Amino acid sequence: MNHSSQNRFQIWVLFTALLLGAIFPDAVFSEDIRLSATVDKNQLTLEDSIEYSITVHGVRNPPMPELPPLSDFRVRSRGTQSSTQIINSDMRVSTTHKFLLIPKNTGRLKIGSAVMKLDGAIYKSDPIIVSVEKPSPGEIDKNEVVFTETSVSKKDPFVNEQIAYTFKLFRRVGANNLNLSMPYDDTLFRKEDMGKAKRYSKVINGIAYDVHELSVALFPLKAGDAVIPPSLLELDLVYRTQGNRRKDPFSNFFNDPFFGRGTQSEHKILTTKQIELKVRPLPKDGKPEDFRNLVGRFAISAELGKTNLDAGDTTTLTLTVSGTGNIMDVTLAEPDLHGQFKIYPDQPTFKQAIHGTQIGGEKVFKFALVPYSAGAQTIPSIELNYFDPEKSTYTTDSTHPINLMVRAGTNDNKLNLVQPDSAPFQQNGSSVSILARDILPIHTRLSDFENTTFNNTRRIIYTLGILAPILIYFFAAGYIRYNHRMKEDVSYSRRQGAYTIARKKLEQLSLSHPNSKDFVKEFSQIFREYIGNKLNLQGTAFTAKELGKKLSDHDYEKDQISAVRKLLEKCESMQYAPMVTGKYSELIEESLTLLNELEKQA
Repeated sequence: MNHSSQNRFQIWVLFTALLLGAIFPDAVFSEDIRLSATVDKNQLTLEDSIEYSITVHGVRNPPMPELPPLSDFRVRSRGTQSSTQIINSDMRVSTTHKFLLIPKNTGRLKIGSAVMKLDGAIYKSDPIIVSVEKPSPGEIDKNEVVFTETSVSKKDPFVNEQIAYTFKLFRRVGANNLNLSMPYDDTLFRKEDMGKAKRYSKVINGIAYDVHELSVALFPLKAGDAVIPPSLLELDLVYRTQGNRRKDPFSNFFNDPFFGRGTQSEHKILTTKQIELKVRPLPKDGKPEDFRNLVGRFAISAELGKTNLDAGDTTTLTLTVSGTGNIMDVTLAEPDLHGQFKIYPDQPTFKQAIHGTQIGGEKVFKFALVPYSAGAQTIPSIELNYFDPEKSTYTTDSTHPINLMVRAGTNDNKLNLVQPDSAPFQQNGSSVSILARDILPIHTRLSDFENTTFNNTRRIIYTLGILAPILIYFFAAGYIRYNHRMKEDVSYSRRQGAYTIARKKLEQLSLSHPNSKDFVKEFSQIFREYIGNKLNLQGTAFTAKELGKKLSDHDYEKDQISAVRKLLEKCESMQYAPMVTGKYSELIEESLTLLNELEKQA
């Protein structure tokens, strides 16, 4: 067979294979089925990453292999690719799943065997050993184009004292696709965002760097030793390259980065060092009895809506707590007004403000007051106790007393009747006789003029009798329009049914197999379907970042978008991590809460 005939034969074989692959997508080929795993390098530092590839040979569209335990690594999926090759007229197919592994620990780390089950047979890959070392210490290299720093405002905070955890990226080349992860143990800390990242320039060793700075507030929850894990930054560095130095007047123009030439990119992962803290307990000496775990610096003020009012009128007492620290945790009990007022509390409101590296703001509490009696009254001083970490002492701030005057009510005042100049029937001593029972009695009080014949019950029945047909008509018309729109408008139907469908599927999932490895995959699919139905999207193959962008385009709140992205990213991490008992029920509860929040805005 000559070379030309051999090429035509190979093309025919490839075409036949592709045709068979389309007809029989799960076809098994003559090549032996096997499972292999590889890494792109075996030695690295904590600042590096490895590409871990699992390849299935000899079968088209194989099932997803089961990953080995990867607790020593952070795992990122890099996608799947399939290939078909013809070697000496022998066709070979393979499917490769790629993952990015970022080491969390040093030493000789073992990547166990991946496992795949197919037609009753079990296939395993060989385990892999990688060596991870600490990055070499030293001064900043003048040739270093990018590096990171992390710091905290205080390494020995008190319990509930706010500390600022700051991440800085220094770069002197372009950067795209920045993805920052700032993990923390939510059993040791509570985290609060502190606004958008700052950007500025800084000169180090005579070299100018662009600096990206992001801070978050951490509140320690327990006394003792605590660790803030390393932060992880994944990004693509963009370098300008020297083009061909030929004497061509157009070479510089076409090598301009604007046209996508004259640049090259490098994917890089930067890992910071962990930070160790010693959290101090709040002192017992001097602690007030009604201390409510407020740590920071605070002030309280009081304001009364009206200080002159009639008995039965309402006035509003406004208590405002302002300052820096864990102000979002401020709670106030109903003020003790010595039984002089009926008190109706309102829901408090909170407005956050950032003061440098401190979270602050004000929290407002309102109480409607109705005085029980007339006369001079006093709203007593109201105290707020907190712990000042700067002075290491408990401090009390209080409001000033407020005086008010309550006038007696006039609702039962007697009428001033006009009397005639003369009353002849009284002058001659004759008495008044009742001529007939249909003559109404004389009334002397306003309350006597209340309509006693047409009472509240009759009024309600009469009103309902008039309104019932109207209400039934509008209800029926609305119901008919709703059903018609649900049938004709697919987008509307998807939006309306999204929540009910998602909640039902989540409840079924929690009862079916909460301990199976497929749980997280199914859960993620349910949540993606919900967002797809709400936004009328086609398909569910969206990344967490892409879904966040689409939610932003539909004017969802930033907190909700962030919660959705975190939930989906958590799913991805759990999918490739060893199973942890109890995590799945927590995931269900978290998702139901988030669904309710999303529905409120929708």
